[in-house]
Amino acid sequence: MTLAVVLALCGGLCYAIASVVQQRVAAQQPPELSLSPRLIVSLAHRPLWLLGIAVDLAAYGFEAAALGFGSVLVVGPLLCSGLLFALPFASFRTGRRVTRAEMIPAVMVTVGLALYVEVGAPTGTTSHASHLAWALAALFVIVVAGTAVALGRRTREPGHRATYYGLATGVVYSLTAVLTKATVDRLTPSVLPILGHWQLYALLLASVVGLVLNQSAFQAGHVAASLPVMSVSNPVLASVMGVLLFGEHLDAQSALAWVVAGAAIAAMIVGILWLSRSPLVTEEVEHVPALEV
Repeated sequence: MTLAVVLALCGGLCYAIASVVQQRVAAQQPPELSLSPRLIVSLAHRPLWLLGIAVDLAAYGFEAAALGFGSVLVVGPLLCSGLLFALPFASFRTGRRVTRAEMIPAVMVTVGLALYVEVGAPTGTTSHASHLAWALAALFVIVVAGTAVALGRRTREPGHRATYYGLATGVVYSLTAVLTKATVDRLTPSVLPILGHWQLYALLLASVVGLVLNQSAFQAGHVAASLPVMSVSNPVLASVMGVLLFGEHLDAQSALAWVVAGAAIAAMIVGILWLSRSPLVTEEVEHVPALEV
């Protein structure tokens, strides 16, 4: 599991950098491109956004590799570590010091992650589920993400729209996490057999939908509106799906261990929400230089 932890932390770092870069460019796109593939086409003409996508792909590579060695219950929460890495990155670029407002939630997330992995002992040995279970998971994602998008389209407040689209993004990306786990575990030295599994094509479709939603969330409003809900909904729902689809579980050995694991999860969620609203994190996008063609 140690290798899975290291790879997930690397993925979290890359995801944090990619989000900062992508939001800076997406925020400059016209509103009429929201939720349209044309938004991606427009962004693809911006070198800075392409750099963000390259880092995003590297992050996904780390995530996929981590899921090859560990369970969704391990990898999902660890990807939230990206917010921790965003702090020194933001401090360096803006010249602002990390204050108590950032240190307290950072410690909460760090200690929460450490206790969750060590005491909660999340584990899982399979990535197989029935077709009915997959169908129900997909239906849940479609209903929740679709509802969030519909609510976002109806509101006139940019911050609320970004929040709804951020929720939809987190929900869709939670499905891509379990689909990635299922796909990676079916890989063999020969790539050809994986082409016969439907999970690969479902993963590609969900990834494209998630990309459009993600960039639309960044384009709709300030990152402070979309980042908190995105940072929490993705790992929480991915972990729930890992439990329901693959039978993953926490292997805590005593009642006290369960209490500690529960407290660790609560600390992570509160710390992530707190940290994702920190001006040092959210205002970092304002200081990333725009690169023109």
